[in-house]
Amino acid sequence: MPSQHITEDPSRPEGMWVPLDLPGLHILSQELQANGTIRVEVIATSTQATCPSCHKPCVKIHDTRGRKKRDSALREHRVELILHKRRFSCLSCRKSFTEADSACGRRRRTTLRLREEIGKMACTQPVEHVARTSGMGSRFVRECFESVARAQIERTGGSLDDQQPLPTPRYLGIDEFARRKGHVYETIVCDLEARRVLEVWSGRKLEEVAALLERLSDPDAVQAVSMDMSASYRPAVHLCLPQAQIVVDHFHVIQHVMKGFKKVLSSWAHKKEGKALLEGKQHLFLKAKEALSEEQAQERTQIGESLPQLELAWILKEELRTWYATVCAATAAKELDAWVEKVQQQGPEPMRQTLSAFTNWRQEILAFFQFLPTRLSNGFVEGKNNRTKAIMRQGYGYRNRSHLRLRILLGKIA
Repeated sequence: MPSQHITEDPSRPEGMWVPLDLPGLHILSQELQANGTIRVEVIATSTQATCPSCHKPCVKIHDTRGRKKRDSALREHRVELILHKRRFSCLSCRKSFTEADSACGRRRRTTLRLREEIGKMACTQPVEHVARTSGMGSRFVRECFESVARAQIERTGGSLDDQQPLPTPRYLGIDEFARRKGHVYETIVCDLEARRVLEVWSGRKLEEVAALLERLSDPDAVQAVSMDMSASYRPAVHLCLPQAQIVVDHFHVIQHVMKGFKKVLSSWAHKKEGKALLEGKQHLFLKAKEALSEEQAQERTQIGESLPQLELAWILKEELRTWYATVCAATAAKELDAWVEKVQQQGPEPMRQTLSAFTNWRQEILAFFQFLPTRLSNGFVEGKNNRTKAIMRQGYGYRNRSHLRLRILLGKIA
C-alpha cells in the first residue's frame, strides 16, 4: 500500500494509524470523528475494470459514488469505510457497470473480515450476546455464524448434507440427548477412535436411527458399537450393522445398579436405626472404595457394622466395579454369573430388581471384555452430550435446530 502523508494537526489526539490491510484498496483520507468512529475513505487501486457484458477492459469512468461500509473495530473504535465505487462506461458495447467490491462482496455493507470475526465469536458465545456487544442485528450474527461454521466443518472433511454418506469408523458410539425433555430427542453418533462427532440426527426411534445408520458408507467395516441399554438402538444396529458387536457402556451398567443401591441407602437413612448413623454420611457409601480416605473408610466400616444389610448392598455394588476393573475375557462370564446369583440370594430387593438388565443384555455386557485393553466406552459421546447441554443452557434453549447441530459438529474447532 502506498505511504500516505498526514499533515500535523494540533487538535488531533496523540496516536498512530495502522495499515488498512484490505488488498486492492487505497486510502484517500482517514479521520477520527467526535463520536469515536474512525472514518476512512478508500478507492480501488486498479485503473480499469472488465465489462461483464463483453468481457473487454474498460478505462472510461462514468461517475463515482460513495458507499458506507462497516469494518472490524480498531480497539474500542468503530471503523467506517467510505468506499468510492466507480461506474465505468464500456466503449465497446456502450453499457455502464459498477466495479466489483472485493472487500465486502456484492450488495454487502460489511467487510468479509468483519463477518468472519463476528461468526467466530458466535461459535463460542450466544448469538444474542454477540449481537449486543457488536451492535449488530441477531439475524446478521446468525448468518455470520452459519457461514463460518459451515466453512470450518467442510475444511476438516465434514459434510452438512444429510443425504451424503458418512465416513465409517471401526468403533462407533451412539447416544441420545433431549432438545426438549420428554418431547424432542436427538441422536448423536461419534467416531470413538478419531474422537469426533459424525452426525446429529433428529429422533431416537427405530426407523429414525436406522435411517441414520444406513448413511454409513461401509457398514461392514464397523466392528463394535458402544451404547447404553436402549430399546431402540439395539434393533437398529442389528438391522443396519449385522457384523458389528454391540458393547454396553460399563458406566451405564454400574449406574443402573447404583440406582438400586441408592434406594437401599435412602430406605435405611429414613429408618429409625439408620437415621442418626447416616445423617450427613451417605456420601461415604456412594463414593468409590478407592476414593475414600483412610479416616472415611474407617467411619464407613463402623456404620456398616451397625447396619449389616446396607453393608452387604455396598459390598455387592463394589464387587461389580471390581469385576469390571480386574477380570479378563476368559473368566468374565463365570464371575458375572456368580455375582448375579449372589445378588439374587442375598441382595436387597431394589438391587435384585436391577438384575433383569443382566439377563436381557448379558451378551452385550460381556462384549466389553472382547475389546481389552481398549476398554471401549461411550465416555466421549457422553462428554459431547454434556457439552451440548451446556450450550443449550448458555443459549437459554435452542429453537433453531440447524444452528445447534452446527455447534455440536464444530466440536473442538470452536
